[in-house]
Order: sequence, then structure tokens, then C-alpha cells
Amino acid sequence: MNPELANPFYVATREVFRLMLDLEVQRGADQLKLDGLANKKACVSIGIVGDLEGTIQYNFPESMTLEMVRIMSGMEMEVVDDFVASALSEIVNIISGNAMTSLFESNYTCDILPPTLELIEEVAERPSDKVISLPLETIIGPLRVEVDLRKKGA
Repeated sequence: MNPELANPFYVATREVFRLMLDLEVQRGADQLKLDGLANKKACVSIGIVGDLEGTIQYNFPESMTLEMVRIMSGMEMEVVDDFVASALSEIVNIISGNAMTSLFESNYTCDILPPTLELIEEVAERPSDKVISLPLETIIGPLRVEVDLRKKGA
């Protein structure tokens, strides 16, 4: 995969976190794990279609997910329920949409598919030759964005 295709997702994540959550996002260490306080992780996947095809997976510790929604809504959340899932999916939609705009400026026309969210115990590492992993850090926890894109027909 072309590593340049991952940068729009880093930039979009940084901008959306700053604007929506008033949080700074920094690149993390390559071996950044999503340990944190909770055992579960929220994984949101978005399909990409068009000139580029593939998936983007956003991985958040459950504790970070709940804190993000608290910041957005002002409500304390204790579990990832439908409201939390909807809010997290909306954040990921906005990030992905902003990244699509950036890719369009680089002459790629793409659309995003509706997100899917899963709560899982562990985030499996995907093969590094096909996926660009962006370990990121905020003051409320780490996250990882995994970009798996290829040119249509490749």
C-alpha cells in the first residue's frame, strides 16, 4: 500500500479531535498498545469504494470511547450502548469524510460506506505489508487507525 494514502486519515483525525473534542492528537510509538483501563476495545470499520478500495479501521479503548462521548454530550456514560455507538460512528464518519476530501484533492474520487462497530477483547494486528497502522495518542487515551487501501483493480 502507498504510505501517502494514510496521511489524510492522520490529518483528518487530528483536526476532528481538535474541533469536536478539544483534544490534541500526537503520533504514538510504533508499538503503541490499546491497553488502557478497560478490557474491551471499540473497533469501527468504514469501507472505501471508488478509485481506491479497502477499509479503514479505528480502534479505541472502551474507556476512551466513553470519555469522548462525555466530552461531546456532557453526559456520563458507563457502557457502550446505542447512543455511544452512534456518537462514535459519527466521529469516525466525519474523520473519514474529511480524509476523502483530501484524497479528492489528490485526484482520487472515493466514497465511504456506513460504519460498523464491534466491541472486542483484543485488537488483532493485521498484516503490516497491506495495512498502514497509525498509532496515535491523546490525553484521554491511545487510538489506532489502520488504513488498508489500494487502487481499484490492483
